Amino acid sequence: MECVIDFEVLQGEQNEEIVKEVSVAAENVIETFNLKSPYPMSAHDFDENELSWTDGQLDYAKLPETIREAVSGYAHLYAYGTAKTRFLSNLLGQPVRNPEDFNCPPPHGLKAQFSCSMPCHKNYLNYRCATRNAHTLFKWLMHHLQSRNYIACPPDFTRHTASFNSGLSRL
Repeated sequence: MECVIDFEVLQGEQNEEIVKEVSVAAENVIETFNLKSPYPMSAHDFDENELSWTDGQLDYAKLPETIREAVSGYAHLYAYGTAKTRFLSNLLGQPVRNPEDFNCPPPHGLKAQFSCSMPCHKNYLNYRCATRNAHTLFKWLMHHLQSRNYIACPPDFTRHTASFNSGLSRL
């Protein structure tokens, strides 16, 4: 079973990237987690993804445990981009594949079939939404894997034993 993980980051007070929003998408599953600030800092918003440090319900220290639990039932994990795959592979202790390896376009280049309902994402065209990106990438991945399986294993018509004759007969 496949699963796509996406996340958005905010800049901390030392300009470090800190995960703020994490989404997991799989067949009939979309889970999103919003994390609190890992340390006290002044509230500030980010125009790129419309997230704010004042948003969030989950303690930042629970990030590794939360992601591990969310993806525990999936054999194949994917995340878009080298930085995200590297971060998640290290965090989870297992390989996370990059859909770019299969020529997947960036999430903003794919048509979204899912509309994010988070209040912080007021802009309906916002492509920097982890939930929307995870869902869109998952749909692309499933289409790609199904197409690839068909191409790799085309139907074998040599096993058919019936011979078909023309429906027209000579008089």
